[in-house]
Amino acid sequence: MDSNEESRKFQEGIRLLNTEDKIQDGANILMELAEDGHIDSIEQLCYIFLDQREFGVVQDYIDCAKNPKEPIILYLKARLIEERDGAESALESFREAAKAGNPNAISLLLDVAIQDGNIGDAEFYFDQMRPHENFLTRLSEPATLEDLEQELINLRSRLENDNEEIDTDKLSEINPVYFALASGDWMRTRNDINERHENEEVWESFLDEHGLTPEEFDRYEQWWVTPAGLNVVNSLSGQFMDSIYEAASVSSFKVLEDFFKEHAIWDDFIRELSDCTPADAEPNGADPSYFAEYAIGGGLCYSDWDDPEFDKELITEIFESWLRNSYEESRRILLSAYDEIKKIL
Repeated sequence: MDSNEESRKFQEGIRLLNTEDKIQDGANILMELAEDGHIDSIEQLCYIFLDQREFGVVQDYIDCAKNPKEPIILYLKARLIEERDGAESALESFREAAKAGNPNAISLLLDVAIQDGNIGDAEFYFDQMRPHENFLTRLSEPATLEDLEQELINLRSRLENDNEEIDTDKLSEINPVYFALASGDWMRTRNDINERHENEEVWESFLDEHGLTPEEFDRYEQWWVTPAGLNVVNSLSGQFMDSIYEAASVSSFKVLEDFFKEHAIWDDFIRELSDCTPADAEPNGADPSYFAEYAIGGGLCYSDWDDPEFDKELITEIFESWLRNSYEESRRILLSAYDEIKKIL
C-alpha cells in the first residue's frame, strides 16, 4: 500500500471512529494500518487505549513502529510511562522526546517549567517551541508564541518579586546584628550619653524597638571584634569601595582613594547604611539628608567631619548619589554576609 492509499484509509478510519454506529469499523481500519507501521494510526490507537488504561495494548502498538526513535513514538512511550508509573517517572522520557523534536513533549515540559518556576528550563523549551507554532493552534486550547512569551514575562516578574521578598526577609533577619556593629569611637560616644549604663530601662526599651534584647546586643557586639566579624567588615568594605568607585566619575577617583585610605570608618557606615533607604539620601530642606548626617557625618567620616580642611561636601555628594542610584547593590552587598552572620543568630 502506497502512502497516498494509507493516508486515504487513515482519514476514512478517523471519520468512522467519529460516527456513532461505525466506531468499531474505524478502529479496525486503524488497527490494520498500525500493524503495518503507519505512524498516525499508531498514535491515535495509543491515545484510545491509554484512556482505557490498556497499557499492554499500547506497548504492542508502539512496538509496531518501524523506527522506534521517531519523535512521536518517543512521546507515546513517555505517555505510557506517565499513565502507568506516574509523571515523575516519565520526565526523562519526555525530555528524550523533546530533544528529538516532538512538539507535544516540548509543550508539556514548557508547562512544567512554568509551573515549577524554573525560568531557565522555561526559556529553553520556549526556544524549542518556536519552529512548532502551527502545532500550538491545534491544541484543545489554541495558543500563540506571543501567549507563551507573555507567560515567561509573568514568570520572570513573579520570580523577581519572590526573590525581592526573600532578600528583604533575609536582610531583616540580620539587621539586628548590623545594629550592634560599631567602631570604638561610636561605642564610647554611646556610653557617654548614658543610654547603655545609667538607665537600663531606657536602654532595654531602645533595643526592643530594634528587635534586640541586651543579651543579644552584647553577644553581637562582641562578635564583630572576633576574627570572623572583622573578616566580614573587611569583605563588606571592599565591596562597598568597588561599588562606589564604579558609580563615581573618574575625576573623583583620587579624592576617593585618599579618603578610603586615610579617613573612612566602615563599621559605623555599615551600621547606619543597613537601616537606610534611597529617600534617606534626599536633602531635608536646608538640613542635610538623614544619610549624610548619620551614615556619612556620624559614621563614615566621624573623625574628620568637623575638620575645615576635609571636603565633606564632595564626599557627601558622591555617597548620596551612590545610594540613590545603587541602593539595590548596597542591599546585595549587605546580604553577601548573610551566611556568616546567620551562624550567630
